[in-house]
Amino acid sequence: MAFRPSQRRTRPSYILDLNLAPLLSLFVALIPMLLLTAMFQQVVIINLYLPTMEEALLQDSQEDPDTDFTLAVAVTTTEISLLRDDEVLLTENIEGGLKLTKLTGKLAELKKEVPEKRDAVLLLDSQIRYEIIIEIMDAIRILDEEELFPDISLADRIVEEG
Repeated sequence: MAFRPSQRRTRPSYILDLNLAPLLSLFVALIPMLLLTAMFQQVVIINLYLPTMEEALLQDSQEDPDTDFTLAVAVTTTEISLLRDDEVLLTENIEGGLKLTKLTGKLAELKKEVPEKRDAVLLLDSQIRYEIIIEIMDAIRILDEEELFPDISLADRIVEEG
């Protein structure tokens, strides 16, 4: 007695084809849109002055009393101060907005007194925004196409407690 063939064997096998046409259409529309709306960023490089060990040793051996002082600009969220060693030359309140005219004027006076001096230290609070740092660095470096103190070093502002 012969058995009847199973219905599973007679069932046609389906070959599944993925329909990628909608996905390709999406990519065709999406890629040009992303390319057209892409924001091209302008890369700006700011050179910071980091003396090498040889330069530091050379500077120590050739100390000039006129240029051997530390010029620092200390910036907090409320004020900006110009310091020459421990002497405060200028303090300006910046709570109403950043106005650097007094600072640049004082820096220009210092540059006329000591034209050989090229370095300055920018002492920053951790709360200072990047844009403000860049504005202050630009003010320290250049005034009306005239070079002031182009070798800027960055440092954390040390707050004395007590």
